[in-house]
Amino acid sequence: MKIKYLFYSLVILFSSYTVTAQTKVGTVNINVIVTKLPEIGKVKTGIEDYEKQLQNDLKLKLEAYEKEVEAANKVFATMDDEARKKKQQDIFNLETDIQKFRQNAADLVQLKQEELMRPLFSKVGQAVSEIAKQEKYTQIFTLDGNELAYIDPLYDLTLKVAEKLGITLK
Repeated sequence: MKIKYLFYSLVILFSSYTVTAQTKVGTVNINVIVTKLPEIGKVKTGIEDYEKQLQNDLKLKLEAYEKEVEAANKVFATMDDEARKKKQQDIFNLETDIQKFRQNAADLVQLKQEELMRPLFSKVGQAVSEIAKQEKYTQIFTLDGNELAYIDPLYDLTLKVAEKLGITLK
């Protein structure tokens, strides 16, 4: 009788230990959710407006370049060598500026898109965090990037590792 009691006690003890040590993992496709948010229209409009602004800026640079070349072509024959070299350098600088602007435009649009999308991703991340806490998930992975979207702070070892290394984190 005592052996049965001891056996059942051990089974209950180990069962309760494994239940508390289990993790609950979920997934979420954040990009699908973000594209369905009502605010996405404002983001798209903001990006399109920014692209138009960059196109207008490029157009102004090209017009200034064309005017400079036209003006230079009219007076090149009457210029001395030093003035001609300076004018050619000015035109070359304008060409370089236009080339750099074209190269940077795609990066600028990408940065603007990230800036405008950040609040949407933050909003979805907050919702994921709230649901994960309510439903007691320990980890949530994104489907599109296989990154952690949420992790229960109990499983974050950052402070313990920093403490072991003698580092103070605020």
